[in-house]
Amino acid sequence: MISVSTPRLLGFLAVLVTFAATATPQRAATDPIDQWVESYMADNQVPGLALAVLEGGQIVKAKGYGLANIEHHVPVTPSTVFQSASVGKQFTAAEILLLVQDGKLALEDPISKYLRGAPKEWSKITVRHLLTHTSGIPDYGEDSTWLDLRRDYSEDELLHVISSHPLLRQPGEEWIYSNSGYTLLGMIIRAVTGEHWGEFLRKRVFGPLGMETARVISEEDLVANRAAGYRLVDGGIRNQEWVAPSLNTVAEGSLYFTVLDLAKWDAALYREDLLSKASKEQMWSPVRLNDGSTASHGLGWFLQDEPGRRAMECDGAWQGFRSYIGRYPDVSLTVIVLANSSAVQPILVGHKIAALRRPALAPPTRTAIRLPLETLAGYAGAYRLPTGEILRLSSTENGLKLEMGPAVAELVPESKDVFFAPTAPDSRLIFVRDKTGAIRWVQPRRVPSWPARAEKVSQ
Repeated sequence: MISVSTPRLLGFLAVLVTFAATATPQRAATDPIDQWVESYMADNQVPGLALAVLEGGQIVKAKGYGLANIEHHVPVTPSTVFQSASVGKQFTAAEILLLVQDGKLALEDPISKYLRGAPKEWSKITVRHLLTHTSGIPDYGEDSTWLDLRRDYSEDELLHVISSHPLLRQPGEEWIYSNSGYTLLGMIIRAVTGEHWGEFLRKRVFGPLGMETARVISEEDLVANRAAGYRLVDGGIRNQEWVAPSLNTVAEGSLYFTVLDLAKWDAALYREDLLSKASKEQMWSPVRLNDGSTASHGLGWFLQDEPGRRAMECDGAWQGFRSYIGRYPDVSLTVIVLANSSAVQPILVGHKIAALRRPALAPPTRTAIRLPLETLAGYAGAYRLPTGEILRLSSTENGLKLEMGPAVAELVPESKDVFFAPTAPDSRLIFVRDKTGAIRWVQPRRVPSWPARAEKVSQ
């Protein structure tokens, strides 16, 4: 969502920094999942959280923890309504695929076919590029000067804001996360159907699947069981910041739903009465870039391809809410997490619950090796993400220190060119060399929020 004004890499760094403090439960409980969740919430001042665990599309656990509203002391239940944040993007992708199935558009159509006033620079951008974050269009969430979050915008005004900034890369050249692209997809849905993307979604997805409480965000409407969003400020819990209503109706993650709604969505993904087999194959195939390489993202989903631990997943953060859905096809497991605190790391929580339910999904044991100091010094330097942000690596006695803004993580080598954090061994950084042996890129593995590689630009 729009509020992600810092690089999504920071979410990865936060996992590295916080995992150690939350990995070991502190309380006794009969259910290991309950034990871990309650401990995590206490350690991180999380007001409320709901989760669902499904096997083969059937709910095996659905539970609420803590409070949906602190001021009124309302508990979280499986029927508590949370904001979707970017987990909503997969529904926008599903809408586009339904229109493809209807024969009303094609993924290779240029977006200028549907967006009046699109600049000439966008002439080679396709619908697929928007879905896969490879259009090169900058993310308006990365620069707080682009939008006034307390002002309402029309679709034409948002199109003008987005189109007034130059492309970061040529279409298909690089994976660059872009909320802007999904907002444009919502405009395309209106151009094709003649109705707001949320209304089309209600008719074609939410209604047929019985997702009774799923809908577009509205602060004005009365919404039963709606949770309040919270953030941590100087160690204290505060209410979420207010955002203009129009910015909570765009197609990049402006939904309400419950874990029970998402359970019905998960069950539908096992069938083909909504999305065809061909559509789901498109949705869950990694995007191929112009140079032939791939990024671990499909259409609205992040992808992990490790044998036995494959996953299709998505996380979100917006207005004091955090969300996660992860589908693990090798074991027919799905984990859904919705929380009302900006302090929650939804990927960490989702992965931990998956591992507690299926131990084979737990991170493998990794053993650090020692590399010569001169070898470690060769990895040091500045690395630039496609958005222009810089992460810095410096060598230490035992490995590397990664810094970006206020976030810092310590890494150790598993092998030459592969490093991991001892506190989060499932998240690794892999260095890629050119034909001369010089380091060219650093690429993450099993980091849903950051499939973009970073180019080495200096020692």
